[in-house]
Amino acid sequence: MKRIKRESKKERRSLQNRIRWVAGLVVFCLSAVVVRAWYVQVINHDHYLARQQQQRSANLLLTCKRGEILAADGGRLAVTVKGKSLFANPQRIKNSKKLARVLAPILGQQATILERRLRSKRSFVWLKRSLTQSQVRALAPWCKKEKGLAFFKENQRIYPNRELAGQVLGFTNIDCCGQEGLESYYDKYLKGRQVYLEREYDAKRQVVDSYEYPELDFYKGKTVYLTIDRHIQAWAEAALAKAVTGSRGRGGVALVMNAEDGALLAMAQYPGFNPNSKRKNNPALWRNRAAVDLMEPGSTFKVFTLVAALASGRFKIDDKVDCEQGKYKVGRRTIHDTHEHGLLRLDEVLKYSSNIGCSKIVEQLGPQCFYDTLKKFGFGARSGIDFPHEPSGRLRSWRRWRPVDLCNIAFGQGVSLTPVQLTAAYAALANGGYRVVPHLVDKVVNAAGWTVYEFRHKGLKQRVCSRAVARQVDGALAQVVADDGTAPRARIPGFRVAGKTGTAQKFDFKKKCYSHNKYWASFVGYVDPPAGQSRKVVYVMVDEPKKSIYGGMVAAPAFRRINQHLVSYLNYTPDAELVELAMPLAEDAAGACDDSADAFAAEPGGGGESAADANPAVPAAPIVPDFTGQTIREALARISRYRHKVKISGQGRIVAQQPAPGSRLEPGVDFVFKLSSEI
Repeated sequence: MKRIKRESKKERRSLQNRIRWVAGLVVFCLSAVVVRAWYVQVINHDHYLARQQQQRSANLLLTCKRGEILAADGGRLAVTVKGKSLFANPQRIKNSKKLARVLAPILGQQATILERRLRSKRSFVWLKRSLTQSQVRALAPWCKKEKGLAFFKENQRIYPNRELAGQVLGFTNIDCCGQEGLESYYDKYLKGRQVYLEREYDAKRQVVDSYEYPELDFYKGKTVYLTIDRHIQAWAEAALAKAVTGSRGRGGVALVMNAEDGALLAMAQYPGFNPNSKRKNNPALWRNRAAVDLMEPGSTFKVFTLVAALASGRFKIDDKVDCEQGKYKVGRRTIHDTHEHGLLRLDEVLKYSSNIGCSKIVEQLGPQCFYDTLKKFGFGARSGIDFPHEPSGRLRSWRRWRPVDLCNIAFGQGVSLTPVQLTAAYAALANGGYRVVPHLVDKVVNAAGWTVYEFRHKGLKQRVCSRAVARQVDGALAQVVADDGTAPRARIPGFRVAGKTGTAQKFDFKKKCYSHNKYWASFVGYVDPPAGQSRKVVYVMVDEPKKSIYGGMVAAPAFRRINQHLVSYLNYTPDAELVELAMPLAEDAAGACDDSADAFAAEPGGGGESAADANPAVPAAPIVPDFTGQTIREALARISRYRHKVKISGQGRIVAQQPAPGSRLEPGVDFVFKLSSEI
């Protein structure tokens, strides 16, 4: 009996010990949980909160939309749209070799290169950026089949007008950063700011938030408004192309500048290029020759010899100079004229473009006086145009001039400048003697509508010659287009035209002498506008023409074509007396010239002479706007007032139209628009 009591007592004690151990273990575990919770929630709170946020959300670097570039007439020259690019996750692709063979013809890449990318150890590789619409349609089924393929939406820069002003606009790289032209020069205004956006994900890394970010409009790029008018630009490009191809030239440049403030209404170049397909073009075509290429002006420079003579007070416009019957020796060199002349008045020296007459004028002036006049017009320095890489003109100090150098510069040899610099100098003569700063951008506006930049002349206008001198030079320039002048082909019936021809020899740096078969043929001038409007200086240059080397034969007709559009577009009123005087001359010229010299010759896309052109009393038919690059909705809104029928083919934006831009809209003519989703 005692043994049973003793065993039960021992078992009870063992049970109590086990209970104590279990209770102690429970208390210890609870204490450990509390301590761990304290450590996580209090001591190391920030660390674990950051890990939680990292797993659930991520910061997305977003580049906001690049600003637009608009023409003076409101048309869009450069826009940013949402495009698609193709990327892959190689870790989720099973058969990379087969997929590479399928994608290669669609993407236009080699299958071996694609296969190498698809076998990469990384989880993200680009396959093709900036896909076309046709590529997106072809790739869409494969992105559904293959889990490792997907599209990525990103900004793409589009130029709706294709080649129009291509060298002026320039282009951006794949990341929408300016590389050339105005895209580069105004990149600080155009580019959108980069911002980080926080996105939330679920356990499968799918985006779970769908927030809109209206505040991102603040970070968008600003809108740049150009001085270029799309209609004038198109006419300048068409006239230049006809001049270059007709003379079998190498290329050319055409400019239209407002003489009052230096605003460039057109800056054309041939051959042009399409910024949308810059990779397919020769990089040499990217260069804007009008702003960055130096050239010798030739006889177009003689007008500044006349300005220097009149401004000095030593000469009067009716003073005569002996032109030595076409030959004049200066040191060991002999200066020649194209035609033999004896005594010529100063204005006749310009009219007949006498090299000898200009040489004799500057010999009497002296090098310092002539040099000072040229510096006032800005020669030998940058013009200040808002375009990258403008060079300084080359004009050596007068102290380094030999007698033959002085004579050469008087008729445009031995001095170099850009077409923009020469046009700006002529603008000073056209506006009465004030120097202007050429510019392409009128203003820059942000998303809120505030103007953050606007072109303004720096300080007071600088006078380069008196108004009296400018008036006398203007009269001399008007004689150049007379029947016996060097540029009768520049005349326009009913309007007073003034200008100067130029035929400059190109320097051969290999032979170290002037070439005998390579020339720049040019013409620069203006048409007198109605009261209240400023003159528009038009410059045309053809590089290395083959049929004829003379500016009056090659460049003057293009000058006339551009101004025929300008006088209609800007509503110039013809002078009846000038019409009567000019019409017989135009008929005579038409019979003598191989390139039609009719004052209202038919233009490509511009039509021929209309009843309104022939008779100013008849109300002129409206001019057809340029709709290329616009949506059909935008076009219909603009043409609703014309009450003409509209025919549409395709979808997307307008890429072609009939009637052509700039032509007269005759009654009963239908609008025909061709649309395309690929630009």
